[in-house]
Amino acid sequence: MGAWRFWWDSTRRFYKNWGSYVALIFSTNLVISYLAVPFFNWLLEMLLKWQGVSYVSYTNVLSIIIHTPIAALGMLAILLAVIILIYWQFAFLLLGIINIFRGRPQTIRQVLRTTVTSLTLTSPSTFLFFIGYFIVVLPFGSFIFTTPLLNKARIPAFIVSYLLENPWMTLGLAGFYLIAGYLGIRLISLLPLMIIDRLPWKTAVKRSWQQTKHRTLRYLWTMLVTLFMILVAVTLIYMLIYLAQLGFDKTGIAMAAATVNLFIMEAVTEVIICYTTAVFMMLIIVCYRQDFTLLRQAPQHFNEAPRLKRWTRASVAIGILLATSLLVAVNLVYLNGLVITKPIIISHRGVDDGNGVQNTIPALIKTSKEHPDYVEMDIQVTKDHQFVVMHDPTLKALAGINKKPSQLTLKQLEKITVRENGHQAKIPSFDAYLKAARQHHQKLLVEIKTSSAYTSADTKRFINRYGATLLAHHDQVHTLSYKVMRDLKRLDSQQFVSYILPYNLTFPHTDANGYTMEVTTLNDQFVDKADRNHKTVYAWDIDDTDQMDRMMFMGVTGIITDNLKEMQQEAKSNTDHPSYAKLLLTFMNELSLTSNE
Repeated sequence: MGAWRFWWDSTRRFYKNWGSYVALIFSTNLVISYLAVPFFNWLLEMLLKWQGVSYVSYTNVLSIIIHTPIAALGMLAILLAVIILIYWQFAFLLLGIINIFRGRPQTIRQVLRTTVTSLTLTSPSTFLFFIGYFIVVLPFGSFIFTTPLLNKARIPAFIVSYLLENPWMTLGLAGFYLIAGYLGIRLISLLPLMIIDRLPWKTAVKRSWQQTKHRTLRYLWTMLVTLFMILVAVTLIYMLIYLAQLGFDKTGIAMAAATVNLFIMEAVTEVIICYTTAVFMMLIIVCYRQDFTLLRQAPQHFNEAPRLKRWTRASVAIGILLATSLLVAVNLVYLNGLVITKPIIISHRGVDDGNGVQNTIPALIKTSKEHPDYVEMDIQVTKDHQFVVMHDPTLKALAGINKKPSQLTLKQLEKITVRENGHQAKIPSFDAYLKAARQHHQKLLVEIKTSSAYTSADTKRFINRYGATLLAHHDQVHTLSYKVMRDLKRLDSQQFVSYILPYNLTFPHTDANGYTMEVTTLNDQFVDKADRNHKTVYAWDIDDTDQMDRMMFMGVTGIITDNLKEMQQEAKSNTDHPSYAKLLLTFMNELSLTSNE
């Protein structure tokens, strides 16, 4: 059977019993999102608070293991519990969809009992293999089912950008994804073999490998066609809503129409999530059975009378209607522009779209004319423990010199010319950069970067020399070093210090005034908690309008960008009396980015 035939048959199969599929998937997602996930988040926060752990990052993992072993063991226990939850979610959805597929011979209670039984018979090694399979191997896992843990299993954007700058690393990354995709297709039958047939994972791997032999391209094409048709459907629905709102914006019922359209978007999005999950589960099932004609076979027994079927569909429709209706008040606030907030816009490394060499005075002067709220820049200590403006750990990329800033004196560094984006300039001292910023009335966000040469005395020296000046001109400081952040606040409690987090694992409780969060794992839960704790949130790097729209919808305090002027224009467009159609378009971007979280 061809890929197009599979898509048509799976869609028809979903439509025939859409009430049962939506009830199963929608209710499972509600339990996971609004009961299980908040519980695990609360449990982790209580554990860290009890053990006195302020934050969790790759910079303090070893310290947690050594100094607070109970916290480390507790976090491991929570991780194992989450893995079991993920396994249960997938097993329950798989068995539930198979049950519907067969005509619902079992009740939901019986399916649940079967799922629990499969959990008790599963070895710990199978659970560990399961989570590794989804994080590393399965290329289409996010389309089958979602969980916040797997959403956090992402490579941060700044690391990907760094890898793409090196041709060999780019090839390596591409090779990794190709191998992962190939393995994902070859092991597509793995989970049903483990869950339904209860085979050990090693045996299941061998069986799946045999079943998919000479079928890799066929399965890949089927996945791509199915995904394409889903994207086409979503695009058409959203486009029709957007175009309709453009017409309503010219009438006197624009606000009412926008409220209805936003309501429809939310309801349709939930149904599409359920449809996508069901269709890809069907693909796994037919690959597991090695029989694509299954979708055209009528069930031998169907434990659902026409009256019960109508009741199921009516109940699901009412449930989605009620759930979506709860958001009407939020919709009204959003459409009145009260949810969209205009963030502080910060120039990353003092440049805008490559208008100069990063962290140099000519670029600062040129960028300051575009009136960013802050210019973010980086400082490091030199060999003679002065402060020089430099981001990279070595001079190789910008100056072609294989030396670290800490290996040269400030005077030596100031004589070096750096080149980037067709521009060149001298490396400036922090004193010179700060003076230029004062002359052009430009506020700074100073990142203190540490190295093996950096000591606590340098932090004290920084505060003694620059603390009063930074306060007087309302400058701010942020750093990736927890120790530097803590020392800065201890030495000068009035100083605004943000703690940089490359990853959002759990909300930290520190003395920092706010958090500078890498955008890949930043979500609205983190922003809401920061707001409740009176902390700012700066998101980095925000370099396209879709990301900007998402950050504005989340309500972040500020964004750090390499494309200053473009982000300023987007912020202005979103806040200066935007049309309802534009607000809907912004919300569409938010739905497409967060529907799987």
